[in-house]
Amino acid sequence: MLDEERLVPTNCMRACTAVVTEISYNYEEQPYCAEIEFITVDDWAKELRVLFQDLLDGEGHVSRECTNEDSDAGVAYAKIKAVYPQKTKEDIAKSSIEKMLDDVSHILGTSRNIKETNSLTFYKKLQSFVDSKEKSTGKKDKDGKKQKKEREFWPLIRVVRLYVKSSALATGAVIVDLPGVHDANAARAAVAEGYMKQCTGLWIVAPINRAVDDKAAKSLLGESFKRQLKMDGGFSAVTFICSKTDDISISEAQESLGLDEKMTPSWEELDRLSAKQKDLKKQLGELNENKNLYDDVANDVDEQIEVWETLEESVRDGKVALPPKAMSASKKRKATDNQKSSKNAKKRKTSGEDEGDSDFIDDRESEDEDASQEDSGDETANEGSQDQQPLTEEQVTAKLQELKNTKKDARNQKREITARVQSIRKELAAVEEAESTINSEMSALCISGRNQYSKGAIQQDFAAGIKEIDQEIAAEEDEENFNPDTDVRDYDEVAKSLPVFCVSSRGYQKLQGRFRKDPPVPGFTSVEETEIPALQAHCEKLTETGRVAKCRAFINKVNSLLNSLTLWASSDGTGANLTAEQKAREARFLQKGMEGLETRLEKATKTCTRELVEELQNNIFDRYEAAVQAAAWDSVNITAQWGAPVNREDRAAGGLYWATYKAICRRNGVFTNGQGPHDWNAALTEPMIKLVAQGWERVFTRRVQSVMNSFTKSVPTILKKFHRDIEDRARKVGTGLGSLTMLSHQITVYEHILKDLAASEKESITQTQKDINREFTPVIEAAMTPSYEWCAVEAGPGCFKRMKAYMIDHVEQRRQTMFQESADEVERQLKAMVRNVEERLADKTDEVFIQIQRDYRSVLGGGDVAQGEAIPRVQRQVRRETKKTIDGVEKIFKKVMGLEVEESADDETMDQDAKSEWDDESDKAKLEDEDIEASAPSDIKSEPADQGSRLPSLDSTGGGRKDGSLDADPAQEKVKTESSDPSAHGAPDNGSATALSDPSTASGASSEAEGSVDEGEGKSEDGDEAEEGDANDEDDEDDEDWNEDPVDE
Repeated sequence: MLDEERLVPTNCMRACTAVVTEISYNYEEQPYCAEIEFITVDDWAKELRVLFQDLLDGEGHVSRECTNEDSDAGVAYAKIKAVYPQKTKEDIAKSSIEKMLDDVSHILGTSRNIKETNSLTFYKKLQSFVDSKEKSTGKKDKDGKKQKKEREFWPLIRVVRLYVKSSALATGAVIVDLPGVHDANAARAAVAEGYMKQCTGLWIVAPINRAVDDKAAKSLLGESFKRQLKMDGGFSAVTFICSKTDDISISEAQESLGLDEKMTPSWEELDRLSAKQKDLKKQLGELNENKNLYDDVANDVDEQIEVWETLEESVRDGKVALPPKAMSASKKRKATDNQKSSKNAKKRKTSGEDEGDSDFIDDRESEDEDASQEDSGDETANEGSQDQQPLTEEQVTAKLQELKNTKKDARNQKREITARVQSIRKELAAVEEAESTINSEMSALCISGRNQYSKGAIQQDFAAGIKEIDQEIAAEEDEENFNPDTDVRDYDEVAKSLPVFCVSSRGYQKLQGRFRKDPPVPGFTSVEETEIPALQAHCEKLTETGRVAKCRAFINKVNSLLNSLTLWASSDGTGANLTAEQKAREARFLQKGMEGLETRLEKATKTCTRELVEELQNNIFDRYEAAVQAAAWDSVNITAQWGAPVNREDRAAGGLYWATYKAICRRNGVFTNGQGPHDWNAALTEPMIKLVAQGWERVFTRRVQSVMNSFTKSVPTILKKFHRDIEDRARKVGTGLGSLTMLSHQITVYEHILKDLAASEKESITQTQKDINREFTPVIEAAMTPSYEWCAVEAGPGCFKRMKAYMIDHVEQRRQTMFQESADEVERQLKAMVRNVEERLADKTDEVFIQIQRDYRSVLGGGDVAQGEAIPRVQRQVRRETKKTIDGVEKIFKKVMGLEVEESADDETMDQDAKSEWDDESDKAKLEDEDIEASAPSDIKSEPADQGSRLPSLDSTGGGRKDGSLDADPAQEKVKTESSDPSAHGAPDNGSATALSDPSTASGASSEAEGSVDEGEGKSEDGDEAEEGDANDEDDEDDEDWNEDPVDE
């Protein structure tokens, strides 16, 4: 899944994950990083004390059971030897815990870091820490001595954190490989349990051939674990992964999956290809024999040519040359037969002994016969050589030509045979490739069929397992009214919602070019068929919900900030030039509205927490009495079962051996050995958990969601009513109308912020309840500790009987109180959780209230300066610059979102003009003089802009003008207010916001004052005056419209 050939230790012979391994994305330059965190000195000291108690007998010697790897003493001895490989049994027996701690004091409580650029080097360095070499291979060095054992670190490791650059983890997912929640190492078991509480997903991995046959989805997890998963609300977090899908038998799968009809043509084609392959191999064998025969002929001819060429030289030199002696037929036959007999001898090795012996005798006799025939032939040849006539030059030449022609013919025949052999080999390769293709297609068909069947079967088994536990809890909760025909949930939907992936790691790695030494994996033609890419995508998507929630909350806060800054920057602080009396009256109205808003928000918060308490009371607290009584009633029987006689046929049904009983007491009731995990504290708590589990799940998976939804529905109603009242008042008196739309959108942003708050609190409640529902057992453990400690030190004749009696007596005395204490502790923590939720909700809603108060007061609160005055020039400049920056934010977000951003020449002109204008001291003085001389306007026409939430406006249509400001709302009605100074009509706007704090007007005026011009306009020395004149003309026209429809105060 991480797209690495080897990263964490794997082994085809044994399990090798001995420590908790956390794998997350690597943001450093080095591609492979690891952090190995070791347990503390105290943790190893506690572990050693328990290991010594298991290993040493009553006399202080190492127990003889240490050689049995499945015994408690054997497990303890193996773990000690892993850390201290050089210590003998005698050394261990004589050592003290302090001395053994000193030997590893430089390791305990520390961390080791590994950083590598090469994955293989990283793997080898990591393996020495993570891998557990439980089985000795007995390897010896070159001198024949056993290799010296090195210290293993896995017993001392608390957790290993790996950081790799894997795309599957790039979205923030963290994969944790657990050796088991019942690890014998207490520190690691605590870490594993902690991860189980934190994890948002649980992946169950099992080989596909075991996942279905063993009902792994239904029975792989224990009943107590499934009950814990139910209380955590974690059924929806389960993902099932079937591995090793490439391990399949085609014939078995065909029969099991009913694929006979589909696969029959393939089998027939395979039979045809097999017959053709057999025929081709036969032809190939015959051709090779003929080729060898022509090789022999060519070699024989070469020898004769050499002889006759020598004779030719003798004749030319005038010497007497006699014909050479011809090789007897027996010699030729012997040369050929020797080659054949060597081949036949190999075949005869597989036959019976009698037959082999007779063949051997026959061969030897035939050799003697050949030898005698050869001798007689030689004698005949010698006799005949005396009658031979000398050779002439013509005879020698003719003989040489004959031999050369024979050699040429043999060569041609061999060439033809070689071509035929090559053709047959190509044909044979094509047949083998066709066979491989058909086998791969059949494998793919079987793998696909088994995957589909397995997915359906696993999903149904998973739903059946949940149904069983639901019915069990429902029956124990209310046996009289229990109806097995009534489903607690939609189990068909539960089955469909379980993600199941049938993956082939070998197939994926091979298709990715890895595992080059391994043969091809049939049945896969693309990586998608291995389902590893689908699992990677599933891993990436796991963090989607959390990331979306975080991003939404962040954007809402940024949006709120931008809107608040816009409201502030668009106001000139004059409060629409209201009189002191008008300001006071509007301030009182706004204050009254704010007080009402605060009261209603507080009431919504208290209502939410009150409903939470009621749900806890009705579904959990009211069931405590029955749950406590059930646990107290069953506790004595459960305790007696621990000391019952051992049932060797069914170990789960019977009692425990003395050694196991004592080992459990030494570990405060929790121990894991070859028989599996033992948790006495959980066993005592289980009857109580059964009666609480149903109500617990109901509260935290359904009712909490309902309560939070009620809160998120009530808050928008409260905020909208508040805004409606303020808007009606503003329209009546004619103040702040230009910013009402912005305020309306700001209210929507605050609604989203409060919704995010509710969602965040729901997540917090879900996470907190996972911690709290595990608090039943620790209280029981604390109550049982005195009995564990007493039994752990008990020794001597009859000690086992005394231990069992003491344990039962202790439970009998404490059962009426310890379960009630457990329930009370959980209730206390749940109520504390609700109080914390109430405090956080109150704090966050108060923060939102303060922001709302600030926004509305900045627009409608009456202003910061006296009537007829203006805010200082520096403040106006800051507001203008802030407004300009905010107007450019939309372009930035468009770029982030990948939308096209049109850069206009006006933008550059505006920036250059603004800079030159503010650098010009004379222009600054002129603007300041105009600000002081200007009188407050009385009748001003306002063209309110739709200055809504800027981030939601980032759509594909642009959402605003090119200069970054938003389009004006033409539907907004024009409003007029009266002022005591009619001379203010047409006063030049020098860059400050309008009297009504209209953001659109402020933006336009600011742009004009800073020298921004439309296309076709130029900039001159007296450009400011020209622009001001245009603005005055527009204001004069607006005044006429406003005077036509006055509105009294």
